[in-house]
Amino acid sequence: MYTLLNTIKNMSQSPNYSSSANMTKAIAENIFKDLRAYGLGDKDIVAISSEILNRLTDDLKSRNERNQAES
Repeated sequence: MYTLLNTIKNMSQSPNYSSSANMTKAIAENIFKDLRAYGLGDKDIVAISSEILNRLTDDLKSRNERNQAES
């Protein structure tokens, strides 16, 4: 995980990744390569991706509810 965070930090400071889309694609490619290198199969990677999306969805809902409560 430390390596991934360093990679993201380095990419965000690099002129080669000036656009968010370029950086997002590069990060996704690196995560995918790392997951494959750890021996994870298709189903594992899909499960991890789904869990990340679930957590993001939960976070967005929570923030939306807090914002509505504050209004």
